[in-house]
Amino acid sequence: MQRSIPDTFADHLESRLGTLGWAGRTGITYRGFWTGAFLSFFLAIGAPYANTAMHATFMAWDFNTPGAIFLFLVLIGLLNVLFKVVARNGVWALGVAVVALVAYLAYYLPQAQIDVLEPGWWLASFLVASALLNLGAVLRGGSLVLNRADLVLVYIMLLMVSALCTMGMSQQLLPIIAAFFYYATPQNQWEEKLRALLPERAILVNDGEDNRAFFEGGEIPYEAWVEPLVWWAVFLSALYVVMVSVAVILRRQWMDRERLAYPIIQVGRAMVQGEGKGLLNRFFTSRAMWYGCAIPLFFGSLKALHHYEPALPSLNLSWSVPYVGSQTLQLRVIFALVGFSYLINTSISAGLWVFQLIAKAEAEALILMGIVSKQKFVYGIAGQPYLAYQGGGALIAMVLAGLWVGREHIGRVFRKALGGARDVDDGDEITTYRSAVCGLLVGVGVMVGWLWLMGVHLWVAAVFIGLALLIFIGISRVVAEAGLAAVRSPMIAPDLMIHGLGANLVGTSGVFNLSLAYIWCADIRIFVMALLANGLKLVEDLDRRSRRLVLWGVYLAILIGAVGSCWMVLQMAHRHGGINLVGWFFKGGPSTVYNYAVRGLAPAGVAWDGLGFFAGGGAVMLLLMWARQHVLWWPLHPLGFVVAANHLMDKIWFSIFIAWAIKRFVLRFGGPAIYAASVRFFLGLIMGETLCNGLWVVIDYFTGETGNRVFIIG
Repeated sequence: MQRSIPDTFADHLESRLGTLGWAGRTGITYRGFWTGAFLSFFLAIGAPYANTAMHATFMAWDFNTPGAIFLFLVLIGLLNVLFKVVARNGVWALGVAVVALVAYLAYYLPQAQIDVLEPGWWLASFLVASALLNLGAVLRGGSLVLNRADLVLVYIMLLMVSALCTMGMSQQLLPIIAAFFYYATPQNQWEEKLRALLPERAILVNDGEDNRAFFEGGEIPYEAWVEPLVWWAVFLSALYVVMVSVAVILRRQWMDRERLAYPIIQVGRAMVQGEGKGLLNRFFTSRAMWYGCAIPLFFGSLKALHHYEPALPSLNLSWSVPYVGSQTLQLRVIFALVGFSYLINTSISAGLWVFQLIAKAEAEALILMGIVSKQKFVYGIAGQPYLAYQGGGALIAMVLAGLWVGREHIGRVFRKALGGARDVDDGDEITTYRSAVCGLLVGVGVMVGWLWLMGVHLWVAAVFIGLALLIFIGISRVVAEAGLAAVRSPMIAPDLMIHGLGANLVGTSGVFNLSLAYIWCADIRIFVMALLANGLKLVEDLDRRSRRLVLWGVYLAILIGAVGSCWMVLQMAHRHGGINLVGWFFKGGPSTVYNYAVRGLAPAGVAWDGLGFFAGGGAVMLLLMWARQHVLWWPLHPLGFVVAANHLMDKIWFSIFIAWAIKRFVLRFGGPAIYAASVRFFLGLIMGETLCNGLWVVIDYFTGETGNRVFIIG
């Protein structure tokens, strides 16, 4: 009888070889930092360039991070392969370097002036520099080939930049701090009601000309931007340190003790583990993956070609059907969401779509009973404030219950940080527990102190920062466990403070400053904590030295992402005029902030009706969590109750349902073996949607086409 290790298990064993890579190199090297730093900068400037100058597909909008995945595919499918080829022969390395340099000089030398805002120039410069650097490495017996540890570093760095370069920071921050003086009119009463509340510190931009250059085009008045950006850099730096620290503190609890699924990171994990001594990454050798990839490539390319030539057909993948009363259901097929949802437990996916249908029915029931709140929200569950309070209560209850469950681990972390608990080993973390706890405490202190300096009551600032962090932790947990590539908090911290507690308690200065917090804690469809919590899943196979180097990569990527994207947004706004770019970022969002502040100044007490729904949502959530632990037949995961009724869930629930139905069918009639074999197909769906988005952005860049948005969640 022939005895051999099954191919699937052999692949698993090879993937567990830690950081072994090309030519036996182990651990993170300078190659990872070189490549990661450039690709981070390229994404930081490329993503805002694509959605401002080109009005193209958003590449860093949600947790699916298509920009990061696309650049990583280019890295492992083209650049790393090229480095492997030329590493075999110094003559080949010399030839590639000479060809790259000659082509670069031949194209750019005749140009009278190089436009440094063009991402293409930065990419070409990197390729030439890499070819020359690789030549020197090959002559010394090395190369620029990245091993698995280097690839882990690069991927995590790209995730960090994705959290900052558009929706997550730069395209929120700059327009909002510049909008007050430009959009203020007698009708909106900003000057009348808000001017006196401006802090003594210059946290808003005022160039003396109502910031017309930013919104209409003109020279950049750098002196007007320096002080506001410095103040916001202090606050945001503290915020990101806190997010990194919390991700480190909770990593072992979520990853090792609770064994969360981390579906968002599975594509990156498969690509990293596919790298080996062979020329081609094994991720690209799967037929099932390519079959899955072909589907979104086909539908997306049809849509893109239809934009070029309207006579060509474009197949609709979105429908709307009546549901209950005035409620409707959106039936949208989003291939990446189908792929991510296939990787999660069926009880989680069932909870997501079932609770969404229940929430729609509840919303209609509240309308029929005449239970309608007079409050108005913009983010979260905007259409039904009571459901926003209910979801907010459920989210906070979930987080507090999770912290209680993990109290033993968290206690060990703090004891280790304070010098005790020598038996606690933190060597497998990207930083020590002492550094993480210090980062958390100091960062929170800086944020609270910053708000206090701006005029917020100290207790209001402390409560607000606490609530915001709980919400960030909750959404991070949802992303890590449910793999939702598009999710919003049901209720945001400013709404809960200003509307829940009322302006009478928060104070007028508090209302204004908490409204400005919309910059970083309102439309949190993507943020550092959630992506790093997922990215740390890739660190499992790294040695201790490499894990600690990842921290430096994380902070380097945050710095590059913040500076690079702000530079690009600032340049594009002054070149083209912000009002000609993305309408929501440069007008709708900023106007919302200050209109919200004006409304919030109206005297108001505690919203006991809303807080009643908040408490009720928390109680129901605790009951659902109890049922999941103690009632064996209970089929629905309580995570669905947290995010139900959100407008993003309305758009993605059907894709989750499709994945749930297929997975149930596969497990019922095919068993675990067939499911394991089918995973590659669904990873292909994710890769195909990402590849289609990225390829058409590249094509549009060279053709000069604008407004071609392929796959967007909404």
